[in-house]
Amino acid sequence: MIIGAMLIAPLMGPIVLLGFAIAETDVLRAIRSGKAIVAGVLGALVISAVIVKLSPYISPTPEIMARTNPNLFDLLVAVCSGMVAGYAVMRQQIGAVAGVAIATALMPPLATAGYGLAAADMQVFSGSFFLFLTNMLAIAFSVAGMAIWYGFGNLQAPRELLWKTLAAGAVLALLSVPLVDTLNESVSKSLALKRATDVLREDMVARGMRMDKLQVNYADNGNVLVGAVALVPKYDEGAPDRMQAALRQALGKPVHFQLDQVVIGSAEQAAQKPSVIANPVTPLPVQPPPLTETQLIEQYLRQVFPLPISMSEIDSVRKSATLQLADSYAGNLQTLYNAERDLQSKFPGWEMRLVPPLRGLPVVNFDSGEAELDPVSLDKLRTVQWALQRWGLKRVDVVGYASLGEKGRASAGLASKRAEIVAAWLVEAGFETEKTVIYPAPGQKDEERERGQAAFRRTQILPNFPVDH
Repeated sequence: MIIGAMLIAPLMGPIVLLGFAIAETDVLRAIRSGKAIVAGVLGALVISAVIVKLSPYISPTPEIMARTNPNLFDLLVAVCSGMVAGYAVMRQQIGAVAGVAIATALMPPLATAGYGLAAADMQVFSGSFFLFLTNMLAIAFSVAGMAIWYGFGNLQAPRELLWKTLAAGAVLALLSVPLVDTLNESVSKSLALKRATDVLREDMVARGMRMDKLQVNYADNGNVLVGAVALVPKYDEGAPDRMQAALRQALGKPVHFQLDQVVIGSAEQAAQKPSVIANPVTPLPVQPPPLTETQLIEQYLRQVFPLPISMSEIDSVRKSATLQLADSYAGNLQTLYNAERDLQSKFPGWEMRLVPPLRGLPVVNFDSGEAELDPVSLDKLRTVQWALQRWGLKRVDVVGYASLGEKGRASAGLASKRAEIVAAWLVEAGFETEKTVIYPAPGQKDEERERGQAAFRRTQILPNFPVDH
């Protein structure tokens, strides 16, 4: 669908028309283009969602997740695409080049939004649809700028050019604020990943270890979450504390570090094992024995299971299988929770456990002025309970929020009630909780203006990682 859209560019005409309508201050053209854009967007979303529903399960790929965290470079691509389209219209050279420019900026995030709808993943949908809206407006304003440059604008006086320029600049500046934040976060995460890689590799090489996986994330409170999997000749009890101290010194921030050590023996031990290459000729059994339950599970995980696994432990005596998801997994916790239940239904006589990589816990949202748990919130809490159990954590921080003036003077109390009801559910599930109320949050007024008041009608659950003294 995306490749075809690059050649046909169904949204190009309406968006170019919107740009000319802005340049000429033509309300009727703006309405016509708006109707065409809405119809095109709905059509693209429906087609994308139907394709995803009809296809086998597709976990979020890096290409999909790249469209959920737009940054300033995406806005620059959209501006350049709009300039190409505007220039092509002025020169009457509409063709595949302009179509590719428009579709490259619009169709991938729109198709990703359709995937988010089909998968009921609002994080994917909201991030990709925001990228689409940003690109669409940037293209429209760029086309308008090109139209005015070539004398097609309805400018009766220099003052009209001034206010149109200022209005377009203000809209693009507002769109740039969250994009710049995302870009800064991506740069910070990349630098932290590089520093963590250097620190851990130096320590591991000195002790005969080998790093297999590494993941770096940021918690909402600014702490750095680092998870690593190391292949070791023997278990090193002091490695987590030693590496955590080195990471804190290198990153200059509080670090929560989790190290999984996989004992594989020394290089000499591995060399003593018989080599398949050295003994390539092996007689095939005439009648191979039937596969055991353990072999069936291994075969299913290797050939059918759609999620990336970094490590597995299958115990045929206890009939249990524990699967550590790879850091490359880009989906959410709800998907893993459902995947574990599907595995359990396929192998009912076994205990199937999926261990997710470190990931932010789902946020519990509330209706305006309410502090009651609806079915959606309860599903999120069950996912939180499952993730915390798989991570082996017993303590969490529960933070309650409310939108500004949501319940007048009782808004702070509403935030407290939200934290209390979530904490009570978690306590009943066997966790220790520490409740906090943040009302108003720093910069909440500006953030509500950008994200809406509903963004603060929530309770956030933060894992409390044990700190060794």
